[in-house]
Amino acid sequence: MLPPLVTAVLGGWRSTGASLWADELATWGVVRLDWEQLWRLGGSVDAVVTPYYAALKVFAGFAGTGTLALRLPSLIAVVLTAVVVSEIGRRAAGDTVGLLAGLLWAVLPVVSRYGQEARPYAIAVFFASLALLALIRLLDRPGAGRAAVYAAAVVTTGYFHPLSALLMVAGHGLAGVRAWRLWLPAAVAGGLPAAALLLYATGQTAQISWINPVTVQTLRLLPAQLFVSAITGGVVLALAIVGLRRDRIGWALAAAGFVPPVLLLAAGTVAEIWVPRYVLVALPALVVLAARGAGSRTGAVIGLVALLGWPTHVDIREPAGHGEDSARIAQIVQQRYRAGDVAVFPDGPSSIGWAPRDMWARYLRDPRPVDVLAVTGQRVDGRFLATECPQATCLGTPPRIWIIRVDSPADPLADMSDAKRALIGGSYRVVQRWSHPLLGITLMERTPSQR
Repeated sequence: MLPPLVTAVLGGWRSTGASLWADELATWGVVRLDWEQLWRLGGSVDAVVTPYYAALKVFAGFAGTGTLALRLPSLIAVVLTAVVVSEIGRRAAGDTVGLLAGLLWAVLPVVSRYGQEARPYAIAVFFASLALLALIRLLDRPGAGRAAVYAAAVVTTGYFHPLSALLMVAGHGLAGVRAWRLWLPAAVAGGLPAAALLLYATGQTAQISWINPVTVQTLRLLPAQLFVSAITGGVVLALAIVGLRRDRIGWALAAAGFVPPVLLLAAGTVAEIWVPRYVLVALPALVVLAARGAGSRTGAVIGLVALLGWPTHVDIREPAGHGEDSARIAQIVQQRYRAGDVAVFPDGPSSIGWAPRDMWARYLRDPRPVDVLAVTGQRVDGRFLATECPQATCLGTPPRIWIIRVDSPADPLADMSDAKRALIGGSYRVVQRWSHPLLGITLMERTPSQR
């Protein structure tokens, strides 16, 4: 079929061009743990992502932990989603709309962006598309077998992202009421594991402490946030509204496409929970609605979306395409390394505080500055951050120190303990600084009087 082929070509194009960003670095770090360490980590932090980590650890056991290997399951997921989107489109408005819906899916920048991401979102979207197809089949001809298939798709969606699954089921409820005797028990059975996982993780809020409340500005930026590209997102959303119909499938598509983002936006006005990627499960329905709304002009719309989205396709494949120029650390540090150099990292308060050490570990080859303060590595003891020696006593008196951060404040020692500041601040001076997206590096050397 043409849609999955185009999705595979676009998704595979320069799939390793962007550096691993903080969340992907977390994935890389977790899958390298042993199983006992992974379960211990899930018990204290990131429980909602632990099932994904476990699945990817199995995959990495034979594929490795290179950038392509880590992102490959997501690429496979968006390719398979193209098949499902085509089938949903075919059921909604015939073979031509099905084909064009699949092609529209393929050329969207957001599809490539999350198809090249070592995180669970693309996989959750795939199973959400299967759940939507299963819902449409259940509404078309209710039966216990079809209800069981729907429940299984919901369970698997929740396995990879529980909040997305529950938002999806809430949307399906508006359509499922037409076959509520079968849909309701299937939805409850399918959604219970996701609800249980979210309940278990209620105490693990540090990982989402960076989220801001929803404001009017959030709504204005919605097309860009949800679709990565504002202009292609605006086109799809406008056409999706045009494609609304009052038939059975149209009602299911509208509920699946609009309810999850509306619910999360509403919740985001009273709690810090709105993150656009949490509602990516709405995309398959929105794409089919857009293809339906475009009608005979869908071919032209696909060409227009491909043209308008091309600059974004290029941007997301640049080294900082995922928002963090992690690999740049090698170009800066490796070329200037001297024997005896050490690396020092801030203590916080960044919500991605693990990223500096992960960049050091992932992208710097030996010989490299020694992580002289670390007593235990990151994540090995059930915590995301490494344990450092008390009062920075193991720093010693190295000739040069590399400060590696995810920000670039005027004070390179910001967010460091008093002990670090005392040992470094009075004895070292700044030699040079570099600033890149989510990467700040400062080289310091001992002042002549301290040598």
